[in-house]
Amino acid sequence: MMLLEAHSLACRFGPKVAVQSLELTLSEGELVGLIGPDGAGKTTTFRMLAGLQRPTGGELHRHLDRQGISYVPQSFSLAPDLTVMENMQLQARLYGMTGAENRISRLLGSVDLAPFQDRLSGALSGGMKQKLALCTALLTEPRLLLLDEPTTGVDPVSRREFWELLHTVHDQGVAILFSSPYMDEAEYAHRMLLMHEGRVLEEGDLPAFRRSLPGLVFRLVSPNRRDVQKAVAALGPLDLFAEGEIIRARFPDQDPAPLMARLAALPGVEQVRLAEANLEDIFLHALASAGGGHG
Repeated sequence: MMLLEAHSLACRFGPKVAVQSLELTLSEGELVGLIGPDGAGKTTTFRMLAGLQRPTGGELHRHLDRQGISYVPQSFSLAPDLTVMENMQLQARLYGMTGAENRISRLLGSVDLAPFQDRLSGALSGGMKQKLALCTALLTEPRLLLLDEPTTGVDPVSRREFWELLHTVHDQGVAILFSSPYMDEAEYAHRMLLMHEGRVLEEGDLPAFRRSLPGLVFRLVSPNRRDVQKAVAALGPLDLFAEGEIIRARFPDQDPAPLMARLAALPGVEQVRLAEANLEDIFLHALASAGGGHG
């Protein structure tokens, strides 16, 4: 069953175009990721889908009532001077829910927040705040969860725990649309929309993206990344991405052995191998194909 449809959805703030020509459908049971860097238009998109921002163009159809869709914004939006339990009770009253005590207790217990129910929400850690935000969102038993960068600013352990919770929620039949700037996190999605400067560059799943990506991807390791990156760039890669001591370069299709030998011979290269394309490679290719360029 279709839960939400957006056709040519757009949003402008004066001369600034935040979102343009967005096409999006969400069906029951889907887990979809909206992936892109800061400023891509993800938050504006979520605010439109949640009914908090009026679109300036296009059409938006929600096939759900008010309680059927829950939105968790990027920044913690619950009352910091209320306790965990008080925030849950306030949320229940706002939705006119009666007899919600048992559900509140079950939700807090499921995320290990029951021992902290009397703690002020503002005193919680980043990971605990996100768990509480998720609990309040699930209180109305929604069929669709909108999560705007739910793990930004959360430590790696809490990120993993939070995603374990989301998989449990999804397994219970709740559709999820999430946004993230983290490419590793994006791979949890069954379907992804790669977004940049208000536009969707590509849509699909990871296997389809990999099949459509031309060329050979090499992964190099070097403690002298800056100089090695310049040397690799001189060999004419299609895309080049570096982080820490890792350099990833995609070259046109060719016999890989001679190219690997040239890369391995570069001063400062400690390791080089052929690699499977990841989302950074795919995003850079989508950006270049759309005429956005990259560094």
